[in-house]
Amino acid sequence: MKNFVTIRRKIDAIDEKIVLLIKERMNLCKDIGKIKREIGIPVKDKRREDEVYLHIMAKALESGLDPQKVESIFKEIIALSVHVQGAE
Repeated sequence: MKNFVTIRRKIDAIDEKIVLLIKERMNLCKDIGKIKREIGIPVKDKRREDEVYLHIMAKALESGLDPQKVESIFKEIIALSVHVQGAE
């Protein structure tokens, strides 16, 4: 049982790191959104989104993860990123 609790604590610690990384990503997205507005380009960038998905799916496959499942997670992250940049 001790091992079970230890593993859960490790998972909790990883979850906290994920949240902090998402926060860091959103802070960068705010900066990108501001720059995009200053130079007059659209916030939504389908080409860039596709690049991110291809890159992240390749990394998922390399890591032994299901690329479609990881893409699904990143679709939510990208949607939040676009929102933070001010497109929606």
